[in-house]
Amino acid sequence: MNAALVVALLLAGAVVLGVLRTLQATRYRLARIGLQIAAALLSYCCLFPPATNEDFSADELVVVTPGAARAQLATLPAAATIVALPGVDADKVIERVPDLGTALRVHAGARRLRVVGSGLPMRDRDVARGHVATFAAAPLPRGLVELDAPASVRAGNIWRVDGRVEAVTDGRVELHDPSGAVVAAQALDTQGRFALHANAKGEGTALFTLKAFDRDGAVVDSVTVPLAVRNGSPLKIVLLAGAPDAELKYLRRWAADAGLELTSQIALSDGVALSEGTPATDEAAWREADIAIVDERTWAALAAPRKQVLIAAVHDGLGLLLRVTGPLPAAVASDWADLGFRVRAADAPTSVALDKTLGLGDSGLAFARHEFAVEAGDAAPLLRADDGSALAWSRNLDRGRVALWLLADSYRLALAGSVPAYGTLWGGTLATVARARGEEDPSRSGSARVDERVVFCGIGADAAVVDERNTRSPLGIDERGCAAHWPELAGWHALLDGNRRWPFYVRAHDEATGLAAGESQRATRALLGVPLSTSVTATRSQPLARWPFFLALLAALTALWWLERSSAATGVAIDA
Repeated sequence: MNAALVVALLLAGAVVLGVLRTLQATRYRLARIGLQIAAALLSYCCLFPPATNEDFSADELVVVTPGAARAQLATLPAAATIVALPGVDADKVIERVPDLGTALRVHAGARRLRVVGSGLPMRDRDVARGHVATFAAAPLPRGLVELDAPASVRAGNIWRVDGRVEAVTDGRVELHDPSGAVVAAQALDTQGRFALHANAKGEGTALFTLKAFDRDGAVVDSVTVPLAVRNGSPLKIVLLAGAPDAELKYLRRWAADAGLELTSQIALSDGVALSEGTPATDEAAWREADIAIVDERTWAALAAPRKQVLIAAVHDGLGLLLRVTGPLPAAVASDWADLGFRVRAADAPTSVALDKTLGLGDSGLAFARHEFAVEAGDAAPLLRADDGSALAWSRNLDRGRVALWLLADSYRLALAGSVPAYGTLWGGTLATVARARGEEDPSRSGSARVDERVVFCGIGADAAVVDERNTRSPLGIDERGCAAHWPELAGWHALLDGNRRWPFYVRAHDEATGLAAGESQRATRALLGVPLSTSVTATRSQPLARWPFFLALLAALTALWWLERSSAATGVAIDA
């Protein structure tokens, strides 16, 4: 005899006794009998709730990851097979597993994964590859959720920070150097994205700070941006101009302050020029340079052989920035059309704003744009004004890149005290156009965090990692030249490979949680690919929830108690 039958017989006996006793009463007889029967039935349903048939995917495993919202857990089908990874704040009724590999071994029939939450951690992504069918992402926290910055850069080069801020409208970001000075700033676009540029000066490791602000200027989020600056030659710029102007004055000053190697030749009159350094323009000199900045006057004065040498250097990797400072002679326009830019005089807007583009807020600054119409073909906009009009374009030319620049007076930024914005403007321009240099570094998977796996590739058999305590951890290299490492301490570490050393920064486990959530979601979305049509549907008997029956039982017992009390009080009054 099973427990359900025993409980049913006991409840039935109790109801019979209660009914016999109630038949002797004079008041509320039928109501009390009905409530006794209802209480017995509800008691049975609380102990043994009735079941309902529910369809579910027989080969699907629901994986709850850290960050899953309560609302998401409430919508999970009760009949589904559900497991929770470590770190999930969920009810105890959900099966807990130490990792996804264990869950797949326990539930061997699972062929499809339905991931819920902030996404799979690094340790579970390899085993999930080829199985993820759907991903219900939890809402990202407000603040910085994407950050793309180089782990290392050579001294003298321009480096770039890209990212996205979640749930901030009309905000801006600022990049602060280790001293706290603002080196770059920009307004967020409509999707919360930004791109900042800064110059790498001295060799060594440094911790920059990226701050996100809302429209009222309040700090929304702040994260550390680590940068390892290696010894290297500064960016080499050759500036050739047909006449001096304020734009050249401030550009030369900024290049000197940023530690760039600038040589210039600015014509003053026929046969007289202001030179800084020795801007040689032969083939060997162009191979050493990274970018040439030339205006239309200088281009018109260049002899044909020197132009051919310059253009050949661009095909070989040199960057070329063409500045428009006045009317274009027909010969210059023809040469530049061969480089991909058809320029003609036109009635174009002559006053533009860059507040949103450079994150200046409402500065009121107006900039001049030369009155030319440009057909850029396959060129991409390099700089846009706040109204969307293009002020500069760039395009690839074999191994090099050539750009056209129409903005006439960016120096107004420096005059107005917006030196970080001026540095962002020219730093980003030079970084985009200049020659690409440098040797290939070992690759690393994502950002490094305490107790999370980091994968290095492109390293030798004797590679090792040292932490801030100078503890050396040898790496086990596989046949692909890759190795995994689990950092135990936050702070600066270094990858050693022979005589080479690559510093890298390890974040604390609870540092920059918004970035961690965003990275997990992007990595999990990259695993999607199992067709939904492959699902196998089955039916499972699922007991109903007990709490509605329990509440109904309390109501029935309360009503029964009130009727019993009323009858007792009436009986006492009659006897008296």
